[in-house]
Amino acid sequence: MDERECIIALNTVVTIGGRRFANLIREFGSAKAVIRAKEEELRRVKGIGKETVRRILALRDGTVLMREIQKAEKLGIKIATQNESSYPAALLNMPYPPPAIYILGEVLPSDAFSIAIVGSRKPSYYGTRVARFMAENAVEEGLAVVSGMARGIDSVAHKGALKGRGRTIAVLGSGIDVIYPPENEKLAQKIAENGAVISEFSFGTCPFPQNFPRRNRIISGLALGVVIVQAGESGGALITADFALEQGREVFAVPGEIDNPLSRGTHRLIKQGARLVEGIGDVLEELGIPTAREHHRTNNSNKVSLSSREKRVLLQLGFSPMSTDDIVVATGFSASQVTSALVSLELKGIVTRVTGGYVRS
Repeated sequence: MDERECIIALNTVVTIGGRRFANLIREFGSAKAVIRAKEEELRRVKGIGKETVRRILALRDGTVLMREIQKAEKLGIKIATQNESSYPAALLNMPYPPPAIYILGEVLPSDAFSIAIVGSRKPSYYGTRVARFMAENAVEEGLAVVSGMARGIDSVAHKGALKGRGRTIAVLGSGIDVIYPPENEKLAQKIAENGAVISEFSFGTCPFPQNFPRRNRIISGLALGVVIVQAGESGGALITADFALEQGREVFAVPGEIDNPLSRGTHRLIKQGARLVEGIGDVLEELGIPTAREHHRTNNSNKVSLSSREKRVLLQLGFSPMSTDDIVVATGFSASQVTSALVSLELKGIVTRVTGGYVRS
């Protein structure tokens, strides 16, 4: 096995992350020397226990490596090690980068010009809406959008970037052949066609809970800054924010309703010094990037023709959902007139119906 192959082989040992890999290389000088080392020599390395030693020794016959290489070729996956140009350069600037990265799609040099958008797995309509327009506006500015392809805000961010015809990168907490959550398989394929799906974990790795903090540190490591859209008092989004601070990245937080539990995490970040953001312009300003175009947060009503009644109904709708009865009171129109206007606005893609029969712009 050559040095690259030895790095890939060592990366298949689940108990060897970036820190232990660095310790091994510091001790032995190369990945090849690690695999050739004697059992007693390996045990002397800090953090390397009996099980890890056993797994390293099992790599010597090349069976594990051959299985990884063959599967990568079959699935069209690139495996990039730290000294290769296909390895995401931004990760080299963080402490203890992964020994190898599995890539479906392509990570371009321009993807270093990116922001991460993460948040709750069970967002409110408000959070979903904010994540979508933040991602769309980000790619309009030429930024790539990085997220974790989890349910909720992460998936919405990827979809927003794709809708804006921009690039997006998904980082998995499982092997790249184990798409999680499984309902995102089609989304993963679309992301790979317009960016990349990546993982530091070898083929077949299940989405164990302990994998996700490692996933989160890569999300923040790839980006210039991290935008948190809705987060409770704990969870992966806040872990990503912590990693961002450790890595010298900017942290941004979207404010929410004061009585919503999903606002507690973001409001705490703001109190601790995170930049409050109301749109992509705030992110660009903090990063020192000039804004290329004006972004509209509400709807596309400026692009379509509206009747005077539709305009009056639309003026009543803000971020908070309203019932038809509320709009009748606010506008003075009859219930049938309001219903007719709402149906027309919905068909034009300007308003959306939410649970309970409420509508919002």
